[in-house]
Order: sequence, then C-alpha cells, then structure tokens
Amino acid sequence: MSQPGRPRLLWLTSSFPQQGRPAGLFLPDLFAELTGRGAAIAVLTQNTAGRRTEREALPCGAEVTRFGWSGGDRPLVSQAEAGWRGLRHVSDYFARGLLAGRRLLATFRPDCLVAEWLVPAGLLALLLARLGRVPFAARALGSDVLVVGRQPLARPLVAWVARSAGVLFADGFDLAAETSRLAGGRPCLFAATARRLGDERSTFRLPEAPGFFTLLTVGRLHPAKGQDVLLEALGRLAARGCPVRAVLVGDGPLRARLEQRAAELGLGPRLVLTGVLPDGDLAALLARVDCVVIPSRSESIPLVLGEAARHRRPLVVSAVGDMATLVRRFELGYDVPAEAPEALAAAIERMRAEPDRARFGRQASALADLLSTPEAARTMLGAIEELLTRGRG
Repeated sequence: MSQPGRPRLLWLTSSFPQQGRPAGLFLPDLFAELTGRGAAIAVLTQNTAGRRTEREALPCGAEVTRFGWSGGDRPLVSQAEAGWRGLRHVSDYFARGLLAGRRLLATFRPDCLVAEWLVPAGLLALLLARLGRVPFAARALGSDVLVVGRQPLARPLVAWVARSAGVLFADGFDLAAETSRLAGGRPCLFAATARRLGDERSTFRLPEAPGFFTLLTVGRLHPAKGQDVLLEALGRLAARGCPVRAVLVGDGPLRARLEQRAAELGLGPRLVLTGVLPDGDLAALLARVDCVVIPSRSESIPLVLGEAARHRRPLVVSAVGDMATLVRRFELGYDVPAEAPEALAAAIERMRAEPDRARFGRQASALADLLSTPEAARTMLGAIEELLTRGRG
C-alpha cells in the first residue's frame, strides 16, 4: 500500500484517445490533474488500432497499456448490438482485459481501481478488484446507466457493479441520482467530465455566409444525439425563409441518413457536415458561431456544454439530463422538449432575434468552474483517499 495522499490508481476505460479517435477526450487532462496532486496513474484500455499489446507514456507521467483484441476501433456498445459476431468481440475484450489487468495488478500494484462507465469497464474492474483484493471506484457517464441500465436483461449486471463499487461518481446530477437508485440508495458523487481544447488545426475553414445565423452542434452522429431533430428544425426554418445554417462536427452511424434527409429538405449550404475536427478547429468554430445547439434525446452533461460556456456562446438545448436545469440556472439560453423540431426551430428563431445575446454569457464562467477538470479531480481523489483510509482502518 502506498503512503496516504499518494494513491496508486489503475484506471480502466473502454474509450481512450488513439490515433485521432475522439474517444475519452477528457481523460488525459484528468490524469494530468491527478498526477499533479500526487497520484500515480496507470491506464488499461483496448488497442483500437491492432491486435498487439502496446504501451505509451503520457506527458503527465501516466502509463497507458493498450491490450490487443479482435474488435478494432468499433465501440463496445456497437459490438454488443451486432449479434453473435459482436458478442464474440465483447468476450474477447473481457478475456484479454483480464489477462492484461492481472499483469498490472502484479507489476503496478494499485491501491484502487477506477472504471469509466459502469459497463463494460466497471465489470472488468469488479472482477480484477476481487482477483487483486483491492477496492474499486466507478464513474457513470450516461449511456451505461440511462441506456444499458434500463434494459431488463442488463440492469442486474449494471446494478451489481454499482453496488459493489467502493465509491461511485457520475458526470451529471440527474445521472448521480439515477446511479444511486441503481445502487440501492448508496451515495453517488458528481464529478464532471471536462477538457481543455488544444490548438491543432486542419485545413478545414468554415465557408463565409453573410447574413446567416450560424449554429454549431458537436457530437457523435447517433440517434441519441438528436442531429436528425435539428435537421427537421432547419427544414422548417428554411421553409420560412429564415437565414440559418448549422455546422455539425462529428461522425458516426447517422451520417448517411443525415445526408439523405438534408438533400430531401433541400438544405444545401444551410448544413455543413465537417466530420471529426481537431481541437483547434473546434475552438475556432466556438469563437465564431452565433449559437451552440444540443438537440440530444438522451444526455447527461455533454462536453460541448462546458466548452460553449467557456467560450460564452449562447445555447439552445433539449430538456434531457441536467442541460435545462443548468441553462436556466446560469442563464445560458433556451431549452426545449426533446424530439420537438418545431419547438427547436422556434427557439432558434427567438435566439436569432434576441437583441442582447451577450447576456447569456454573463454567468458562463461560474458554470465553467463547476464543470472543470480541477474540480472533478478534487472530488474523485478526495473520495478515493477516504475509501483507502477506511480500508486501512
């Protein structure tokens, strides 16, 4: 056991940045903050670029072990939805993760395991914690509780992880309450996900569109993120002659359907699909656009909400998760019901006509502080140290 105040933490996640893959982007900043506070960090994740186990030292001093597996860069949730072939890859994830984790238990000798998402990493952490006789913590990040945790067959498994963890975190207030219920009433602490945008740029430049009100939406192109709802709202606005265009940053399984629907609606230059962009491009867009729209069907507190607050961009969000509460509390913009294209279109029109949009950024710094990496690191490290102290007692 390491000395008090300097715990050795083995972090497990199925989502971590690799070769431009925009996954777990908040984690490197969190690890830098934790190592700066004295923690030693090792990371265990799958290799999305090959079947060989690879290791990488991060600038903050944390070491990442990427174990080889058969699933490539396809997300675990997509593997689980792909039938028997996908389940084979999920099984391979757990088998190879257990082998790599056992080696790290012996070599890194962690005081505590920490899982991002209750499943699949939380289940892997539970199994390794029992093998190594060490406690584990887990952080819920939305889909693990709000999607997987509501499926009748999967709910007992997610609840088992939640009830077995020594300490629970969630990156949303509503999500923390739901996770607590799943864990039989055990407390769950709020610990936001956040990151600092880097300055890397690509060749992408947003075309000029004089007179147009420009919206920005950032996220994986997936039904849960609601970009299709935004397209329907754009179609209504176009029919009214309202000069509004939307920039959608991200990629995913919804892209082909979005392109087809945009053609059907005749959106043309009113819709810009950029694909995945580096941080510098995203920062430049946040500094330039008129409004950030988050039209999700299911959400906790997305990274882009905090990024919009840090750039003092007004927001139009769907009333899911904590977004409506935060937008109202910090006077950041408007909220609308989820899956309501007409209400979304009306809110965008209202924002465009707003004579004092700058007022929506006056309390943004307070929200940015609440959703900051230092605040999350303080909460998580303090709770884990308390857990370890109880174990020593």
